[in-house]
Amino acid sequence: MPRPMGHIRILFSSRVLLDLEEADQVFKEKGVEGYRDYMLCTGAYEKDRDPELGCRRFNKGPLFDMALALNRLNQKAGKPLVELGMSAKDTVDTGLVLEKNMNATALAAAMTYSTSTSGGPVSEKAHRAFKTDLFLTRSDSDAQAAIDLGIAAAVMNFPPQGTYDFDHDLHPIHIVVDGDAVAFGDSAEVRYREALDTGKTPEEGLQIYVDGEKRDMGQPVEQGPFTALLAKLTQLNAEFPKGEAPFSLSLLTARGTEARARAIATALDHGIDFNGDCAYVSGAAKSDWLAAYRPHVFFDDQQAHLGPGAHFCPTGRVPYKTNGPMYEYLKRKELAANTNVHPKVAEAQVNAQDIAASPAPAAGQQSAKPSGPAIKPS
Repeated sequence: MPRPMGHIRILFSSRVLLDLEEADQVFKEKGVEGYRDYMLCTGAYEKDRDPELGCRRFNKGPLFDMALALNRLNQKAGKPLVELGMSAKDTVDTGLVLEKNMNATALAAAMTYSTSTSGGPVSEKAHRAFKTDLFLTRSDSDAQAAIDLGIAAAVMNFPPQGTYDFDHDLHPIHIVVDGDAVAFGDSAEVRYREALDTGKTPEEGLQIYVDGEKRDMGQPVEQGPFTALLAKLTQLNAEFPKGEAPFSLSLLTARGTEARARAIATALDHGIDFNGDCAYVSGAAKSDWLAAYRPHVFFDDQQAHLGPGAHFCPTGRVPYKTNGPMYEYLKRKELAANTNVHPKVAEAQVNAQDIAASPAPAAGQQSAKPSGPAIKPS
């Protein structure tokens, strides 16, 4: 059956639907056998067995309520606007524990798709099979792999209070995103950071950045990791009468003053309608805005914004695409920090190293840069 226009498929890892933080720690400390005993409540953990489930019972995780709200959205619309799936890395026996836990919740019938990798990563084949539009996980490597495949993905923070209690019938679903490196590409983020590197003072660096954004106002920022997802959500919203859209899409960006116009023009060019709020906080704390609005979820590329924001709503870090502008910038910064040289000099050194490391091209072929090591920015 073909997918309806705007139909969104979201794959949740089991660790964001259930509170498996202690289970993960047991696995790291005691290995596969210790983890199996912990999950099945055998051996030293026999006293923890839930009599109804016959295994360990888990509390809900940081995105359980969001998933439940999405399911209620489907019920209210009378059609599957969003398809929900769950991924796990468990073997058959411990995977059964997860299934029993999910079956004991209000999400029992909502997870139409489930995949378990028996300890392996969530593969490209798994995403192809589900046709994933958005992947939410606790694994840095799985999120990075999805981003590199062109799938919107985020590493979810585990909130200080453990869970969020949303009104499951709250309508619409409020999704908040950062602009640069999330809704859009990260070239403007690189421009900002390079401007701060170049300027003699922070104020001078900021002005260099603003001047560049004004100059390029007519040229949209390239597509980013969430562009396609947001455009698809915009399509879905357009199927509903004004005021009844199922999703409220908001932009929460540190851009301010004269840098705002390019963000607006970029969203329009990419077919994104921020039908919620557009907040340009000019470097102020994003957590203040999140505390006031309490959205269902917030996505950003910088942990400095996500950590404080996690007190008020689920937050997810969007990785930078391997070999993208921010990847290359961070590689130059890493080299500069290790060799104590200016980032521009480091850039020349990186280019020289890449050229030296490249194999000689065959006749008539262009030489290609090697992919380089993966960078995991904080």
